[in-house]
Amino acid sequence: MARDAGARTVVVTAQPDGPAPRSADTVIHLRAQTMADDRAGDSVLPMGSLYEAALLVFFDIVSILLRERTGQTMEGMRGRHTNLE
Repeated sequence: MARDAGARTVVVTAQPDGPAPRSADTVIHLRAQTMADDRAGDSVLPMGSLYEAALLVFFDIVSILLRERTGQTMEGMRGRHTNLE
């Protein structure tokens, strides 16, 4: 659907060989333990918690960079965030 509308697609994943990453224009590979590979890892976090924490940090950084590049204020972002919850 996104491609039909002319959009580029981005997939953020810890499993870059899956079907979604293979069809994406851009793949961001977060190297973090997931539930799919938690038996061999060194993390003490259960199941996919390490990956979920990595996603949180990654998208917080993306949010900060977008705010800086677009000249947004924290107040403006907060107002839109509250409206989306």
